[in-house]
Amino acid sequence: MRVLSCCLVVLSWAGASCAEPLSYDYAYLSHQEVDTDNGRASNDVFGMHHELGEHLHVFGSWGDAGAYGNPLWQDSRALRLGLGGRYLFGEHTLVAVKFALIRAQFDRPTGETVKDDGTSMILEIRHRFRPWLEVIGSGSRSNVLGWQTTEYVAGPVFHVHPRVALGTLYRRMEGNAGFEATLRWYY
Repeated sequence: MRVLSCCLVVLSWAGASCAEPLSYDYAYLSHQEVDTDNGRASNDVFGMHHELGEHLHVFGSWGDAGAYGNPLWQDSRALRLGLGGRYLFGEHTLVAVKFALIRAQFDRPTGETVKDDGTSMILEIRHRFRPWLEVIGSGSRSNVLGWQTTEYVAGPVFHVHPRVALGTLYRRMEGNAGFEATLRWYY
């Protein structure tokens, strides 16, 4: 993760662009690594945001259910669909409140499959320090597969091209900590 973080910093300085970092018109791919009491877990998620006018956006994602609950759910999948409201404060700060429905499935080691519908509430703050650098901070409360979690995420996103951004985020969830590497493509 440290090597990835250093590469992201170097790329951001080398390829600083004038992308609009506060847009919600992007698709993303993220990889999360979380250290737990029972070992290291990883979760991958593909998702998309799309703006609906000045203050609304819709979003969805498909990936490991561990990204929304217990990170150790390695044989799991979750579909997340949501609606968010966003408000600009000046030109450089954005606050978004989001609500998502989650359909998750987890295969227990015993062979039993558990399915559940859950929800997630998210508060996100994005601030642009430079045209090529924004910092994100968010807090979420999710309830899926009987696992209620509170998660905090923070870190930089570097806009290395008008359509591409790379980020490395610190994640803290219910006593577990980890990092996320994310790639965004703005359309």
